[in-house]
Amino acid sequence: MTFNKYTLGAKFCRKANNGGSVCILIEENSYFTNINMDKYSKEMDIEICAIKILTSSCTIIVVTIYRSPTGDVTYFLNTLETAINPLFNNSTNIVICGDFNINYLSDNKKSETPC
Repeated sequence: MTFNKYTLGAKFCRKANNGGSVCILIEENSYFTNINMDKYSKEMDIEICAIKILTSSCTIIVVTIYRSPTGDVTYFLNTLETAINPLFNNSTNIVICGDFNINYLSDNKKSETPC
């Protein structure tokens, strides 16, 4: 599969569980740097990658995340916070996208935020 005019900016690929990964595609002529998030990724619980985009007016960090429906919600939320904290500052915009597989509209224990 090819994506004309786009390049792979960042990725996390599963090694043990086939059929999943996350990636960020970015327009070919965009200036970006890959942010290595491998140490935060744990297959099924949190799969994460990120890039930093520098424009003439701002800095944007794009983070893509996946959590399997069978993944550990508490581990996911704690690791997400740990991964995002070093990226945060007042001059950077952070965009988080992905599939968390947490239904906050459902009344169940999986959607409860840990204390």
